[in-house]
Amino acid sequence: MKRVLFYFLLASLTCSTSACKGEEPAANNSQTANTGNDSNGTTDDSDDDEGDTPSAPSRRTLIVYYSFTNHTHTIVTDLQSQIEADVIRVEPAEKGIDYAANNYAIGSDLIAAIRENPNDASSYPAIDPVEVNLEEYDTIIVGAPLWWSNMAAPLQTFLFNYGPQMAGKRIGLIVSSASSGISGVEADAQRLIPNGKFFSSSLWIRSSQTANCHSMIAEWLTSIGY
Repeated sequence: MKRVLFYFLLASLTCSTSACKGEEPAANNSQTANTGNDSNGTTDDSDDDEGDTPSAPSRRTLIVYYSFTNHTHTIVTDLQSQIEADVIRVEPAEKGIDYAANNYAIGSDLIAAIRENPNDASSYPAIDPVEVNLEEYDTIIVGAPLWWSNMAAPLQTFLFNYGPQMAGKRIGLIVSSASSGISGVEADAQRLIPNGKFFSSSLWIRSSQTANCHSMIAEWLTSIGY
């Protein structure tokens, strides 16, 4: 009889111990669920929202250019093969004008009008409407032909309208000219984008170098740390 009672007590003790061990996972789950609660019992969802946190916006580049002889267009096309960028080609509102006629007399008159009163919107030739949200870009590369020692007039119109919106953005300048130096074009860019963060150097590509501009562009991109 005592032996039977002993085995009965031993079996009861074993079952009781097993039942406690079976509750441990439940106790751990309860603790994990409460780790997001603060001392006031309110839920902290920071862990749950972690996967929904938006990543930092990627840096985007915009190329803006004007081209009459297509030298600048060729340069920009090669530039597009080396970097990822959106592109805007500025076009005059008045079509069919031969700016090269009479030794670029029309272009000379347009530049003279801007020089006379650079702060007046009416001094700049009309261009086709452009839709662009400059807030989407942090780098803007301007491809500019040289006209009479200055930036081509239609491109000056674009920058007169949009340059103030480029404040704080990184600005690169590529200039195409036959032989004249580019200091006047650089001055126009800095006047029209007064608060831009210009790269340390501009890229000057002479007309005779256009066909072989690839390596010049690559070296320039490296030099400015693009």
